[in-house]
Amino acid sequence: MQQPPSEHDFGPSAQDEADLRTHGADATQDPVTMAAATWFSRRHQLDAGGQADFETWLAQDAAHGRAYAAMQDTHRQVRQIPPGIAARWTVAPAAAAAPAVQPRRHWLRAWPYAAAAMLALSVGVGGYEWSQQQASFTQSYATQRGQRLAVSLPDGSSLMLDTSTRLNVRLYPRRREVQLLQGEAMFQVQAKQGLPFDVFSGPLKVTVVGTQFSVRNTLPYDGKLSVAVQQGHVRVTGNDHSQVDLLAGQGLQADAAGQLSSISHLPPDSVAPWRKGRVTVDNLPLGQLLAEFERYGDTGLVVRDPAVARLRIGGSFSLTQLDGFAAALPQLLPVQIVRSKGLSEIRLAPRLQDQRPSAQLAAPLPAPR
Repeated sequence: MQQPPSEHDFGPSAQDEADLRTHGADATQDPVTMAAATWFSRRHQLDAGGQADFETWLAQDAAHGRAYAAMQDTHRQVRQIPPGIAARWTVAPAAAAAPAVQPRRHWLRAWPYAAAAMLALSVGVGGYEWSQQQASFTQSYATQRGQRLAVSLPDGSSLMLDTSTRLNVRLYPRRREVQLLQGEAMFQVQAKQGLPFDVFSGPLKVTVVGTQFSVRNTLPYDGKLSVAVQQGHVRVTGNDHSQVDLLAGQGLQADAAGQLSSISHLPPDSVAPWRKGRVTVDNLPLGQLLAEFERYGDTGLVVRDPAVARLRIGGSFSLTQLDGFAAALPQLLPVQIVRSKGLSEIRLAPRLQDQRPSAQLAAPLPAPR
């Protein structure tokens, strides 16, 4: 089977570097560009296994396909260059008197590096701009239900993914981007002058320079996006291009349309409490709190009565001690726990059931303070 290009394949020899320097080319090209050039130079030598490896490389990232297409375009342009000019580009002046076969051999040996260099030369400033748009690092991360994942990025930044979270990371020469598809992640961004770090989630864009903050996307679950800052400063841009600056201890929410809420205040150490295995809520309907617990695993707790689901509760609760939560719940709300067939149903306390009109649900009761 044809082996995919290795890092060694991308590295020119000392002679290649000298030759390319002679003709104004930089031998240390972008790795994706060099990989595309290497595959292109081997295109007529691939067996079935090599072709499969090549197709796998193409499928790994859309940038690979763009780079390879650029190589094809470059090759067409090179073939249109008059032979005299091509010979002067591919053969050092000192070698001009060598036998006629030498320029061809030299060209074939240096082609993977020359093609990448010719790409930049053929399109000038446009080629440089193209190279700046190619990601130097791309990676997707995901966690399963109940799982958390710590990630270190090549730029020195770090991420912590909460349960059922999916995101994509792309690092470019001029910018860094994360697309949070769902779930929640805590970001600790390494400050780099002139290299912004943007997080895109739904209609929101969160721009930072160096800080610690959390972005949460639970649009399918509760229709909400939220941003909370533990340290530093971020700028949140909504779908209508409205912008809000958040500092440490501040947060906001947004809906699916990207409409931003007013700024809320919170203790900085309460940002992303799931990192410590806890869920912290303030005046949240009980039904939503149970749904939050369910994001991490089966609770065995169910609510079938809408009046019970609307009861509001606040506090900080352990994700690993839900039995204790169920046992304490009747002390926090006017409810009882009825166990049947492996489930624990939360119902209104008997005295409230007796007082509730049969044809209409009682109004929600606030949680005791």
